Amino acid sequence: MSPKHAQLRPPRRLSRFRTAASLALVTSLAPLIVVVHSSGEALAVTGEPSTVHVNTNGSTEVTRGLSYYIHKQQRKLERQQTRELIRERHERAKRRAARQERRDLSRWIVPINGATLSAPFGEAGSAWSSGYHTGQDFSAPYGTPVLAAGAGTITFAGWSDAYGNKIEITHPDGNQTWYAHMSSFARTSGSVVAGDVIGYVGCTGNCFGNHLHFEFHPGGGAATDPMDWLRSQGAL
Repeated sequence: MSPKHAQLRPPRRLSRFRTAASLALVTSLAPLIVVVHSSGEALAVTGEPSTVHVNTNGSTEVTRGLSYYIHKQQRKLERQQTRELIRERHERAKRRAARQERRDLSRWIVPINGATLSAPFGEAGSAWSSGYHTGQDFSAPYGTPVLAAGAGTITFAGWSDAYGNKIEITHPDGNQTWYAHMSSFARTSGSVVAGDVIGYVGCTGNCFGNHLHFEFHPGGGAATDPMDWLRSQGAL
């Protein structure tokens, strides 16, 4: 071993430096020397550039400058900060998705765009088997998309006598919306949210002119005025 190394005190294992702040503190201390044997044991520190010394018996000694350890810790901190940044971005994305999902589940809309209101709920007449109109009609051109008015699950899609092609959506609170006289279906099963296209305007069943017949059934019971419900949900 070189005379410079021979003057060292007995080797002592150094504790690992964990932050840049702790390394900065070391730089204010008196100069030391770090010799790292091939075994990986740190013996001392120096502010000199890193050097490698090969002993006569073939073993190696690497003298690391303090700047090496500072740089090493800085890289470690940078990797840790990058991992934390990526994790935080993922968490923010999950929170945004959860907020959007809550908005989708609570949002209500008018089930057709650009339509004209025609026969209202409760209108009396012999045209309806019940003696009065049980929904709200929206007149629109043939093939106009019909939209789910709120989030829920399609629990019926098919032919329903006077209703013609009809879809029933059951919502999370147990309420139901019905969509009738459609020319065809875009969806026949599964979950939907407000604005999903479920079918297209037509004139099937007991119908006079292309329109959507829209009904609202609280708790799946008797129909009530769907426009009152849409107003209460801020859709009108």
